[in-house]
Amino acid sequence: MTISLLTVITALGWIGAIAVVLAYGMVSKGRWTADGLPFQLANFAGAFIMLLIAVINGIWPSALANVAAVIIGALAMRTIARSRRAERSAAAQVTGVAGAVAVVDGSQDPAAGGSEPVVTEVSFVDELETAERVDLAA
Repeated sequence: MTISLLTVITALGWIGAIAVVLAYGMVSKGRWTADGLPFQLANFAGAFIMLLIAVINGIWPSALANVAAVIIGALAMRTIARSRRAERSAAAQVTGVAGAVAVVDGSQDPAAGGSEPVVTEVSFVDELETAERVDLAA
């Protein structure tokens, strides 16, 4: 059985459409956030695939709409990446350890019934080495 180019193009179009609808559904159900990387990646990939399919088929209004979606997704992912780099840099400066990540342990959050928020300092060299709790009130 041979697979025609039209079948491949159609299958890719469906994959792109499913990715975009999945992303929209996950945000609508509250499982993903609109500013989260999973949503942005799924939406970007789906829009990019549908852009290619629209261009191949000469459907220019759809192609233009997907160009806009791809640009918006790329800018959003760049913003997320910059934010994560800034957070890692700030954590490394606070802890004095390169590659350190500050993680807030919500179990001690006053809103969750605890007394004070607690930050767990985790240092990474090649693997997880240590984890110690640091009281933010101190």
